[in-house]
Amino acid sequence: MTKPLISVAIPAYNHARYIEYCLQSVADQTYPNIELVIIDDGSTDDTADKITDFLNKHRKRFAKVIFESQNNKGVSATSNKAIGLCHGEWVHLLGSDDVMYPNKIAHQFAAIAAWADPNLALVYADADYIDANNLTIPKFQKDRPEAGIVSAAYRQLFLQNPITNPTIAIKKEAFLAIGGFDETLKLEDWDCWLRLSVNYSIARLPEVLASYRYHPHNTSRNQHLMLEAMLRTFAKFLDSHGDLIPTEIRKQSFRDNLHRLYRWSRKNQPSLLLPILKDVLASPFHIPTAQNYKYYAERLARVA
Repeated sequence: MTKPLISVAIPAYNHARYIEYCLQSVADQTYPNIELVIIDDGSTDDTADKITDFLNKHRKRFAKVIFESQNNKGVSATSNKAIGLCHGEWVHLLGSDDVMYPNKIAHQFAAIAAWADPNLALVYADADYIDANNLTIPKFQKDRPEAGIVSAAYRQLFLQNPITNPTIAIKKEAFLAIGGFDETLKLEDWDCWLRLSVNYSIARLPEVLASYRYHPHNTSRNQHLMLEAMLRTFAKFLDSHGDLIPTEIRKQSFRDNLHRLYRWSRKNQPSLLLPILKDVLASPFHIPTAQNYKYYAERLARVA
């Protein structure tokens, strides 16, 4: 019996050094019926040429292949387009510098089938980390959520984001129903998972099924950008769905972010220390609003 078509969507940009390793990890999957969708987002290096060379050698491995190039539009727009082009019910979104383990698709497909939850829209797993030379970094994911399906996961996600992107599988219909990634945000994934969790379930499979690559150009290594984007993400969610977040979770999230801001501001923006300290002192008595998050996001946005 033929297994259902599963799609892998890869938004690629200036990853000529890593793209073959990424694509080979998809070709090495034990799951047989795979569609590969790649969009090169205006790379200025040899990424597109390396993709073409790989497909010339391995196209027959895949049930269907779509490869397009476009002018640079950014990761969110490119990911939205790639997922929209997919034909599988479930899509594994993979960064062009990351890699899958060979059993990723098979194990997540088996878990989804076993759970048999029609409201399930996102499955993630655990990850390890590799450097620019494909060597494993001795870094471990801590405080992992319990395994299995979670409803109303926005309560968990408003405190932390345990989802490592190369481990995810997304139900295409649900992803499109919420409008995909918000292309106006610098941190598109956390916002998307929050919005997805309002109407759908999310599940964790407790296996290491992918590697996230650390290198000098990771967006996640820009602490200033990440802080601002995270604050805007929380502000946006409170504006739209603030009634869903219990008071204690609001308070805890805001306190955690104030501590992050304080650590960053000591070295980078001392003028923020006084308002941060005032908000820390007031935090036991104050229910944070979207405006509280926006205030600090705007202050960070003014920093060159």
